[in-house]
Amino acid sequence: MFNDVIQLLFPNLCLNCNKGLVKTERYLCLHCQLNLPETQYHLLKENGVEKALWGRVPFERAFAFLYFNQAGITQRLLHELKYRGNEELAFFLGSLYGQRLKKISDTMLLHGVIAIPLHPSKLRKRGYNQSLAFANGLAETLSIPNFSINIERIKATETQTKKNRWQRWENVNAIFNVNHPETLCNKHLLLVDDVITTGATIESCAKELLKKTSCKLSIASIAYAA
Repeated sequence: MFNDVIQLLFPNLCLNCNKGLVKTERYLCLHCQLNLPETQYHLLKENGVEKALWGRVPFERAFAFLYFNQAGITQRLLHELKYRGNEELAFFLGSLYGQRLKKISDTMLLHGVIAIPLHPSKLRKRGYNQSLAFANGLAETLSIPNFSINIERIKATETQTKKNRWQRWENVNAIFNVNHPETLCNKHLLLVDDVITTGATIESCAKELLKKTSCKLSIASIAYAA
């Protein structure tokens, strides 16, 4: 009875179309969930993300869950993650993508996930790391451990939004440190970020991991902005 009153006063609405959700729906109505702009890159070798990273860092596979388009559903979801602190949504998206990745998990033989970290100052300001929450959803769904505690960002950086490709690389060069690298040796890890644009942050973090450990890396993100 109490829950019904709460639902009446504060209805759960779809984050995209703003329609009321039924009890079996979370964050998105079924129509909007079915119409997510999924890349299907996990099923496609030589996809857009892989081509963007070729020759820059060694990796096994690279893919993203959603295409990013201005004023589209992906932008609305990312806004919810970044500016409204919706950690549960990030976990939900990780779980959703984890279901997709199960189709290739046997061939990839992943040993764990590891999320791009935020600098402590930005983490305090934002309250949580959306990449880590997304990685938690992936790890739980794929039944693999999360090794994100083994990577830290040791240098605060400026926003990448208005920087060109070279400025983005300079901004994120030598900003990561690997803790207890022996824990990651000989493992195949899925390195996770929220959005891949130029790939500068992923490249910087991946190079530090590969320099300090003998691990193999695959790469995944919530969204890809071509």
